[in-house]
Amino acid sequence: MEHHSNLIPWQILAAERGIQLEFIPITPNKLLDIEEYINLLELKPRLVAFTHMSNVLGTINPAEEIIRLAHQAGALTLVDGAQSAPHLPVNVTNLDTDFFAFSAHKMCGPTGIGILYAREELLQTMPPFLGGGDMIKRVSLRSFSSNELPYKFEAGTPAIAEAIGFGAAVEFLDGLGMERIAAHEKDIVGYALERLEEVPGVKIFGPDVEHKGGVVAFTLAGIHPHDIAQILDA
Repeated sequence: MEHHSNLIPWQILAAERGIQLEFIPITPNKLLDIEEYINLLELKPRLVAFTHMSNVLGTINPAEEIIRLAHQAGALTLVDGAQSAPHLPVNVTNLDTDFFAFSAHKMCGPTGIGILYAREELLQTMPPFLGGGDMIKRVSLRSFSSNELPYKFEAGTPAIAEAIGFGAAVEFLDGLGMERIAAHEKDIVGYALERLEEVPGVKIFGPDVEHKGGVVAFTLAGIHPHDIAQILDA
């Protein structure tokens, strides 16, 4: 269900630090298995990271419930919102998540830039991970003190043009209305699922439309997925 960006970094960290990774299973109808998730929380994880909406299956996960249970177990939470932010109304305060990440290019914005939201109290305690201009308040030959938020995490010249473009994209989507976008996509997905089921040999993956965003995954018997994608793209 997860994008590589919410899988590979943890594998790299596990190799570097010797941390243990566990994974929430997926039910036959392509939802996260919440009962198994509750069992996994007994292991007292430090962090629970999950996708808000899967780019593979279209599954919209019950983020508020997952976050609430994680906090009860003493874990921090990180939500991959790259799919949900462009397609659903998102309120990080209501979600009560510790971290929320999303990218510009899926929101009609430029490539190469994204946003990481984090609780201010967490950012205050975290050390800077990049060194360079603007991220320092004072510096000498052998020591430095880091700048205030958000500058201590913004070493060097920022991606100014991309940030302006990202802001314009957010304003554009906000003007359309995220509730309207979500409702429109639900109508389209419901129609797509209904018509695809009429095609002989089609196998659809993912939950029903009530638990699904604007992604419909399927295979067609006897035809390679790459060929299907290329023909549909043309």
